[in-house]
Amino acid sequence: MNKYKEFLNYMEADLSGLPTLQASRLLEQAGAERLYLVFVDIINGFCEEGALASDRVAEMVEPVRQLAQFSVSQGIPRQNLIFLQDDHTPNAVEFGSFPPHCVSGTTEADTVKELRPFLEAPGARLFRKNATNGLFGRDAEGLRFFEFLEGVFREGPATFVVTGDCTDLCIYQNATGIRLLANEHDADVRVVVSAEHTRTFDTPVETAKSIGAHAHDGEFMDHVFLYHMKLNGVEVVRTIQVD
Repeated sequence: MNKYKEFLNYMEADLSGLPTLQASRLLEQAGAERLYLVFVDIINGFCEEGALASDRVAEMVEPVRQLAQFSVSQGIPRQNLIFLQDDHTPNAVEFGSFPPHCVSGTTEADTVKELRPFLEAPGARLFRKNATNGLFGRDAEGLRFFEFLEGVFREGPATFVVTGDCTDLCIYQNATGIRLLANEHDADVRVVVSAEHTRTFDTPVETAKSIGAHAHDGEFMDHVFLYHMKLNGVEVVRTIQVD
């Protein structure tokens, strides 16, 4: 138990020292043409309505909107705005693990209103997925996300900023997925995750016991998975500060 506590203290100390990135500096380093903003599951079904909607998750919507607005104002191309979104079949196998959510054609599967202007901008890319991991999701033309990424890698160095929810599920899987795919190709790729621009949900122990669900401490899960992303080569920061 003492060893366990020692590790938790170490992890907390490590995360308390996360740096702040300046958005202007990030754009300067990457070049606007090679900076990609990835919006993961910032949709009504996790922020506004339905069985998996969470006020805690919705906290990251406004910081993400501000980052997107600043990036667009500084010249990031609209085609570098990447939306990965749940769009489940009515009888999705995933519903064996989670309550039904974000079924294709429902308002739960829609992008939150704050980000719709960015999704609707000419050139923005939407990849619909039927699982937590979006690498195999497809756009309207049938292109898979991993195929899109491989095309980006072939064009040279690139930076991906991954935002959204949930930290321990889709953020973890997709940020790490981009990182590992880049490793496979020996590609010069930077993957950045900001703690302020990501969130997971919270289910207290007492609530979990009363409804027969698994407890899920949002703060703890955020910390564990941010730390684990660091271990896997994702650049984790406290925030990306808009100038």
